Amino acid sequence: MGLHEFEQSIKLMHEKKYNESENYLKEALKILKQANQEKSLGYLYLLKRLAYVCFLNKKYQESEKYFKVGMDMVPIVTKNPVNIFSA
Repeated sequence: MGLHEFEQSIKLMHEKKYNESENYLKEALKILKQANQEKSLGYLYLLKRLAYVCFLNKKYQESEKYFKVGMDMVPIVTKNPVNIFSA
Protein backbone atom coordinates (compact mmCIF):
# COMPACT_ATOMS: atom_id res chain seq x y z
CA MET A 1 0.00 0.00 0.00
CA GLY A 2 2.06 2.92 -1.30
CA LEU A 3 5.34 1.06 -0.83
CA HIS A 4 6.28 1.17 -4.51
CA GLU A 5 5.65 4.92 -4.61
CA PHE A 6 7.73 5.43 -1.48
CA GLU A 7 10.63 3.39 -2.86
CA GLN A 8 10.57 5.35 -6.10
CA SER A 9 10.46 8.67 -4.25
CA ILE A 10 13.54 7.80 -2.19
CA LYS A 11 15.43 6.64 -5.27
CA LEU A 12 14.54 9.84 -7.13
CA MET A 13 15.42 11.97 -4.11
CA HIS A 14 18.91 10.48 -4.05
CA GLU A 15 19.19 11.20 -7.76
CA LYS A 16 18.21 14.82 -6.97
CA LYS A 17 15.05 14.55 -9.05
CA TYR A 18 13.03 16.37 -6.44
CA ASN A 19 9.92 17.18 -8.49
CA GLU A 20 9.45 13.54 -9.43
CA SER A 21 10.16 12.41 -5.87
CA GLU A 22 7.58 14.87 -4.59
CA ASN A 23 4.97 13.47 -6.99
CA TYR A 24 5.57 9.90 -5.82
CA LEU A 25 5.31 10.93 -2.17
CA LYS A 26 2.04 12.74 -2.83
CA GLU A 27 0.72 9.63 -4.57
CA ALA A 28 1.77 7.43 -1.62
CA LEU A 29 0.01 9.81 0.78
CA LYS A 30 -3.11 9.69 -1.39
CA ILE A 31 -3.07 5.87 -1.29
CA LEU A 32 -2.82 5.86 2.50
CA LYS A 33 -5.59 8.43 2.79
CA GLN A 34 -7.88 6.32 0.57
CA ALA A 35 -7.17 3.38 2.89
CA ASN A 36 -8.15 5.52 5.93
CA GLN A 37 -4.57 5.47 7.19
CA GLU A 38 -4.03 9.23 7.47
CA LYS A 39 -3.84 8.93 11.26
CA SER A 40 -0.89 6.55 11.26
CA LEU A 41 2.83 6.80 11.87
CA GLY A 42 3.39 5.74 8.27
CA TYR A 43 1.39 8.70 7.01
CA LEU A 44 3.34 11.03 9.30
CA TYR A 45 6.61 9.60 8.04
CA LEU A 46 5.65 10.16 4.40
CA LEU A 47 4.47 13.67 5.19
CA LYS A 48 7.84 14.49 6.75
CA ARG A 49 9.67 12.98 3.76
CA LEU A 50 7.53 15.18 1.50
CA ALA A 51 8.40 18.25 3.58
CA TYR A 52 12.09 17.35 3.36
CA VAL A 53 11.98 16.83 -0.42
CA CYS A 54 10.22 20.20 -0.83
CA PHE A 55 12.94 21.77 1.31
CA LEU A 56 15.67 20.22 -0.84
CA ASN A 57 13.83 21.53 -3.89
CA LYS A 58 13.87 25.05 -2.37
CA LYS A 59 10.08 25.08 -2.00
CA TYR A 60 10.38 26.49 1.49
CA GLN A 61 6.78 27.63 2.03
CA GLU A 62 5.43 24.28 0.90
CA SER A 63 7.98 22.48 3.06
CA GLU A 64 7.01 24.51 6.11
CA LYS A 65 3.32 23.78 5.47
CA TYR A 66 3.92 20.01 5.42
CA PHE A 67 6.13 20.12 8.51
CA LYS A 68 3.44 22.10 10.37
CA VAL A 69 0.69 19.67 9.35
CA GLY A 70 2.87 16.80 10.57
CA MET A 71 3.54 18.53 13.88
CA ASP A 72 -0.18 19.14 14.37
CA MET A 73 -0.98 15.51 13.59
CA VAL A 74 1.51 13.93 16.02
CA PRO A 75 -0.70 14.28 19.13
CA ILE A 76 -3.62 12.76 17.20
CA VAL A 77 -1.57 9.76 16.04
CA THR A 78 0.57 9.05 19.09
CA LYS A 79 1.06 10.16 22.68
CA ASN A 80 4.83 9.64 22.51
CA PRO A 81 6.53 13.06 22.00
CA VAL A 82 9.62 11.33 20.56
CA ASN A 83 7.61 10.73 17.39
CA ILE A 84 7.66 14.43 16.58
CA PHE A 85 11.23 13.88 15.44
CA SER A 86 11.40 10.19 14.62
CA ALA A 87 8.24 9.57 12.59
